[in-house]
Amino acid sequence: MSVIIAFITKYFLEGVIVAILGIVTKFLSKFLSNDRIQKIKDAVLTAMLYAEEFYGIGQGTEKWELAWQKLIEILQTEGIELTEEEIRLANITMKAKVPEINCLTYGTCPEPEVKAHIKKLIVTRTPEAVSMIEGLKKKYQ
Repeated sequence: MSVIIAFITKYFLEGVIVAILGIVTKFLSKFLSNDRIQKIKDAVLTAMLYAEEFYGIGQGTEKWELAWQKLIEILQTEGIELTEEEIRLANITMKAKVPEINCLTYGTCPEPEVKAHIKKLIVTRTPEAVSMIEGLKKKYQ
């Protein structure tokens, strides 16, 4: 009987400790891994490029909402659920990536397309917006 008790205390308890250590390690690596942060950053860039391609030039609010929805969708396929801290990190990263996305998108646009869009925006502006823009131009020139 003492052989059975010695076997259980030696091997079974060691197995339980190894299993617990494995579970804790998996849990910590899921939430503290640099790979997770890199996946979030890559997903932010992908989502923003997707929204930029979908809407084209302009429409900032709609682009932001589409990019956020696409970010959540991409992360769900990766098996990542954002915590509150990661949501703040994603928002900051998205705001920081706007100039990079604009450079990538508008740097590759043909010049006539950009000018045509600017003319289209000018036509669709309200008279109040036009007067405010003219006032700002005069003020800062």
